[in-house]
Amino acid sequence: MGWILFSIFWAVAIAVVFGISFIFTVGTSSEDDKAGGQIGIFLGVPAMFVFWLIVTVILCIHQVPAGSVGVKYVFGDITGQTSSGLQITPPWVEIKKANVQLQTLAFIDDEGKVPEGAKRVGEGLDSFSNETQNVYIDAIINIEVSPTEIQRLYRTVGPDYVNKLIPGRIAQIFKDETVNYKAVDIAPNREVIRDHVEKQLTIELAPYSIDVKALLIENIAFDVAFETSIVEKQVAQQNALKEIELIQAEKAKADQKIEAARGEAGRLIEEARGQAEANRQISSSITPALIQFQYIQKLADNIKIMLVPNNGTLFIDPSTIMGE
Repeated sequence: MGWILFSIFWAVAIAVVFGISFIFTVGTSSEDDKAGGQIGIFLGVPAMFVFWLIVTVILCIHQVPAGSVGVKYVFGDITGQTSSGLQITPPWVEIKKANVQLQTLAFIDDEGKVPEGAKRVGEGLDSFSNETQNVYIDAIINIEVSPTEIQRLYRTVGPDYVNKLIPGRIAQIFKDETVNYKAVDIAPNREVIRDHVEKQLTIELAPYSIDVKALLIENIAFDVAFETSIVEKQVAQQNALKEIELIQAEKAKADQKIEAARGEAGRLIEEARGQAEANRQISSSITPALIQFQYIQKLADNIKIMLVPNNGTLFIDPSTIMGE
């Protein structure tokens, strides 16, 4: 369309220059005017035509960079697409470059935290938990458009397909996922939520030939008051665990003392049993003759005579001999 309008305008301009030059050439007696008219006809008009030709040639040549494809437009309608590289088309065909490389899209509140190479499409994804507690999610998504289907995407959605298709969908899918969890359970199930959102988003964008390569959750946050209460609860739980550990340690010490006491009691019982058995055996082995022998062993060294009856029984009082 642009080339056609330019050509019409330029043709009119050439016609005007030619007409004025012709009038000066044949319609005046002044030699200077005739000379000026002839210059217009033989130099001005050809120069204007050459300029038109140069512009036309330039409009026929297109350079589509690597990682892109060219979408052909004729009078505003998409008629096809080209690959990357140097492309030659009729001058009335317009080519718009469409990116088919991996695109990194960021949904982050703080623009300063957007990773290098990523495009910030929108703010963080506000959601809520099962108990309607606010949940704030920063996410990054990598997408890629099919090179062979880019013209269909442009025809059905338009060049601004990212803003039209992705922000609303990903926000709604996150809401559908986080509402299944209590606020305190969202962070522990971060990977499960991420995986479900990525799979659902892949399904919803597939009809548009947009492939979701990866979805990353950069951060999950809650209202300040709620986060403070979580921290306080965690501190209380940690203190409770410490108290439980101290109680268990004291119980272990008490159990050790009980076991030691049981061992000592067992040892004493065994000693008493041994002593009782020894006493029993000693008692069973004591005889009158043994007692007399023991007394004799205790006699003083200066005793020279001992009277012993015929039957072998000592007839003197042992206590007298022992000096007791």
